[in-house]
Amino acid sequence: MKPAVRFENVTKRYELGTGQTSIKRILMKPFRKNSVPDSQILWALRDVNFEIPPGSALGLVGPNGSGKTTSLKLLSKITFPTSGKVHINGRISALIELGAGFHPDLTGRENVYLNGTILGMKKEEIDKRFDQIVDFSGIERFIDTPVKRYSSGMYVRLGFSVAAHVEPDVLLVDEVLAVGDAQFRQKCARRIEELQAIGTTIVFVAHNLYLVRSVCDKAVFLLKGVVQEQGDVDGVLNTYENWLIKQQIEQGGAPAAAMRGKIDGHSQDVAIQQIEMRNLNSGSNEDFNYDDPAEIRVHYKTEKPIQDPNLVVRITRADGATAAMIRTADYGLKLDDLEGEGVISIKMDQLQLATGGYVLNVSLLGPIDGVALAWGNSRWVQVSGISLGHEESSGVFVPNIAGAHVEGQASRQRFGEPSRL
Repeated sequence: MKPAVRFENVTKRYELGTGQTSIKRILMKPFRKNSVPDSQILWALRDVNFEIPPGSALGLVGPNGSGKTTSLKLLSKITFPTSGKVHINGRISALIELGAGFHPDLTGRENVYLNGTILGMKKEEIDKRFDQIVDFSGIERFIDTPVKRYSSGMYVRLGFSVAAHVEPDVLLVDEVLAVGDAQFRQKCARRIEELQAIGTTIVFVAHNLYLVRSVCDKAVFLLKGVVQEQGDVDGVLNTYENWLIKQQIEQGGAPAAAMRGKIDGHSQDVAIQQIEMRNLNSGSNEDFNYDDPAEIRVHYKTEKPIQDPNLVVRITRADGATAAMIRTADYGLKLDDLEGEGVISIKMDQLQLATGGYVLNVSLLGPIDGVALAWGNSRWVQVSGISLGHEESSGVFVPNIAGAHVEGQASRQRFGEPSRL
């Protein structure tokens, strides 16, 4: 079976500068030698090769300027490669610049037909899906109003609605889920899932790596236009996350300090000396499987006794979102008074975190008004995902499922492995 998308030795370069381009300059360019100095050349992509099987979802990841959007523009034929070939089998639709092709003086209704035609739909198709498009956009009252009077949110919603109802063979998505309100983003995500369910091939670009994990089964890591790694989404994203951590450390910013395990602050009474999470199966303090037992260890040193302490541990994932919050007081765990040097230990039977990287943010609170006496961060820890064919979680928690059955009937199947939501 032919791949739905294939990049074959694709290179794309741009010439930097402010000079005006003329037909004469374009025609004479092949006959000029070294007409553009290397400093004025931007290599957006260099010798890129990858392919996507039909029905698969590929995530393109990398920092800004790595060539992700250029790849989508080559696929959508907004631009063309300097060398190499881009192969596409089937009809393609792009959720890149939503509303591109809208005419400001035309009404929403007229722009649905205009934009739908640009995206490759026939009039009969647009007629058939018009009500669905308008209903999905949520702007029924304004469909006969010129779009120049639309808010930016209305403009984006209508643009997505048209593009998402093309039902293409290949769908290109570039950060579309990062725009609009929460309800709109949920609609976008559901529509993408519907297209996946009918076998649409998806090329997906997003800086939210958890979103990439939930949508994609394959990924390509691009850096300065060059492929660094490609393959299964978990392995590629782990490589990219480690690269991000290294960059943060080298830049020496606050996030980098957290990755090194920096202790940010303390009072005169107590200091946190070290924070670590230990894998009780392997002994590692960096690598975990989702079902490994784990121990959080907080090393402290006091200058005077601390009575009724309370430990707060916030487990934070790579994008800064909180994955879990542990307060010893909330669990009814009374800690002994702290004096001298020692270790506060919290043990978990199973870690139960989804695949990804995490940092522990720890605060040691005193008995009076919960004032923080000391605080700091652990080193980066990496959690591996579920095997056995379970689909990738779009959340952060892997619950333990004891079983499932239909009420009134005997259970036919018991699950010994956790299931992902």
